[in-house]
Amino acid sequence: MWKNYLKIAAKNLLKRKLYTGINVFGLATGIACFILLSLYLENEWTYDSWYKNANELYRIRMDYGEKGEKIMQIAVTPNILATTIKPLPEIKKLARVFPREVTVQYGDKSWNENRFVYADAPFFEMFSFRLLSGNAANVLNGPNMVVLTASMAKKYFGDVEPIGKTLQINGTRALQVTGVVADVPANSHLKFDFVASYSTLQLQEQWGSANYYTYVQVGNPAQLGSLQTSLSQIARQQLSESDIKNGAIFNFVPEPVTDIHLHSAASAATEDAGDVRYNYIFGLIGVMLLVIACVNFMNLATARSSERSREVGVRKALGAQRSQLFWQFMMESALLTGIALVIGLLLAGLLLPAFNQLTDTRLQLGGASGYRIYGILVGIFFLVAFVTGIYPALFLSGFRPVQVLKGSMTATPQGRSIRKSLVVFQFAASVFFIICTLVVQQQMLFIQHKKLGMDRSEVLVLDGFKAGSNAMEAFKNRLLQLTGILYVTASADSPVSIQGGYTIDHVEEHQPGFTLSIAAVPVEKDYLKTVGISLLAGEDLTRGDIADVTKEKNEERTYHFFLNETASKRLGWSPEVAVGKRMSLNGRNGTVKGVMKDFHFASMKNKIEPIIVFPEYEWLRQIFIKTSGKDKQQLIAGIEGLWKEMQPGVPFDYHFLDDDFNRLYKSEYRVGKVLGIFAGVVMLVSCLGLLGLAALTTQQRTREIGIRKVLGASVGSVVTMLSKDFIRLVLIALLIAAPLAWYAAGNWLNAFAYHASLSIWLFLMAGLMAVVVALLTVSLQSVKAALMNPVNSLKSE
Repeated sequence: MWKNYLKIAAKNLLKRKLYTGINVFGLATGIACFILLSLYLENEWTYDSWYKNANELYRIRMDYGEKGEKIMQIAVTPNILATTIKPLPEIKKLARVFPREVTVQYGDKSWNENRFVYADAPFFEMFSFRLLSGNAANVLNGPNMVVLTASMAKKYFGDVEPIGKTLQINGTRALQVTGVVADVPANSHLKFDFVASYSTLQLQEQWGSANYYTYVQVGNPAQLGSLQTSLSQIARQQLSESDIKNGAIFNFVPEPVTDIHLHSAASAATEDAGDVRYNYIFGLIGVMLLVIACVNFMNLATARSSERSREVGVRKALGAQRSQLFWQFMMESALLTGIALVIGLLLAGLLLPAFNQLTDTRLQLGGASGYRIYGILVGIFFLVAFVTGIYPALFLSGFRPVQVLKGSMTATPQGRSIRKSLVVFQFAASVFFIICTLVVQQQMLFIQHKKLGMDRSEVLVLDGFKAGSNAMEAFKNRLLQLTGILYVTASADSPVSIQGGYTIDHVEEHQPGFTLSIAAVPVEKDYLKTVGISLLAGEDLTRGDIADVTKEKNEERTYHFFLNETASKRLGWSPEVAVGKRMSLNGRNGTVKGVMKDFHFASMKNKIEPIIVFPEYEWLRQIFIKTSGKDKQQLIAGIEGLWKEMQPGVPFDYHFLDDDFNRLYKSEYRVGKVLGIFAGVVMLVSCLGLLGLAALTTQQRTREIGIRKVLGASVGSVVTMLSKDFIRLVLIALLIAAPLAWYAAGNWLNAFAYHASLSIWLFLMAGLMAVVVALLTVSLQSVKAALMNPVNSLKSE
């Protein structure tokens, strides 16, 4: 019996090629998109959950701020914190992680590596990174030891066994390879290529420098409350009586490692955090595409009811039971779904490399995640086959043979209403996603063109300069001799990504216990003019100022600070009044040299906060070169020549400051691209359903069209008659989608402290796009029907 059902189903599907093609392509597209988005979401939602002891692992976060002000959260802590909390009974294991950018050399091979970390000995025991060589208990238990990933082992040593080999770090330190670890999975917030033993650093432990990530493994998660109490007590001991009296806030907070990627708001993290809202958006898109593809199937199946009613009537008259007809139609649905599933899986495999590039991931259909997806696909097959088949099967198998054989079977008002509702649903979803895509693109344009308070254009950034202040000055002077270079400076951080962690105190005209948490960045002398920051009051640095901050003894140094407008206002000073005021920044005593016009030094999701720019030459990591923008390649070649001359053995790496700025909004750019692509796919699948409905409608109205043409109806009037009902449905969809999109887009924009306004033109544009696309889709069939010879139309009836 089932074999017979299958033969009849295949015959019916082959007989109606347009109907079959539309449904298969629509379902396959929906399934392929669902697979890709499911892989992405699984990667996001399983971040750090695959560690063997995931529920016991916590990162210690540092919170600080002033009474009545926003509390700042930062992922790094002082290195002495680990030593202080290690004896606590709640802590089972502990490890610090300290990322650095270094130059790694082996023989004549050398590269700048930005995924190099130092970690305490228990690191590989706490985290379940798979060691291919070496023992987790001892690969980092002494100084000058390093573990590298399989990719790095291949890169530096080829097929030679790396264990026991020696790597040179920054040309000054030799590290012995003690282990090889499998490449870090994409869904880990700790991404590295090298892990060196923390004891190699031989650092002085202190409270004044928060640059280290502290991870703990608790013996029992139920002890988290007592651990938090102990951490709070330790933090409070670091506050002075005046700090406590003035309401200063300082605390250490354990964050579950499994929450870091999607739920942590801490800055200075090891990688950019994800955004759980975008995951919901991608999940909604995947489900909506699958639902719309199923809606197409049901819509077309019920719309074809009059075409198949005679078949049902004949089979019932010959003794077929309703259950037999029901299973026949369910078999058609299952066969079509199976074909679409196979095509969708193949399509997903073909599109996966492009999708990985789009989402900056390394997803794959194989492996553990792939097998889970295959399990989901089996569920999808049965679900889609049932959902798409159940209503048409019940509807068609319920026809009465007497009515259909008499030709009195017509579409019911309820059936027409359901089909219209489904069309409205499809296009409402399409319009919703189109509007959201336009809003994201508008915000990205707003960000690109908003004045930042600095000039990031044509600024070349060199990474990895490793030399003292004298070498820096010599390199700068040589660079300025090249044609096309306007200014040269250096800094500890990119000017569009400056972190906090500093505190000013001993502020002139303020109470002795007054403090202010602030972002700050050490810079070289010509920083302000190189990156185009304007001064509202005061003057730029002089050689005398630099002499003040480069004295050998720290206690003899006098620092010169530049406040931004916001910091000056927070201190109660106008720009002119602020100049010359005395203050201290983390033990650096000095005076205000000038007040800068506010500039965006972080994402526009955040309001501009207080910041200090000050000269200090010990921490300079990046060189910034302002160029004229002419003959770039020739200029870069000249810079590279000087670099190799003055930094032999250090690879020449460069990028532009615009790249740093764009990285701040990597997630938003990605969401905009994904939304744009999938909004187009939603519209495509919706139009496929509309095309099928239009084809069936014109087929059912063939006699009416012939009669109207015989009576003198023009082609335009026939096209209008056939199109107006569909366009009316699209307009209704627009009215439904617009307020929903307004609400969703408004909430998304509110996440930015600085954002574009919602424009009515975006909604009109989205509506116009939907109407035009729908009109073109319907017109393909309407014009064809209107141009038919009426004699042939009437003959066919």
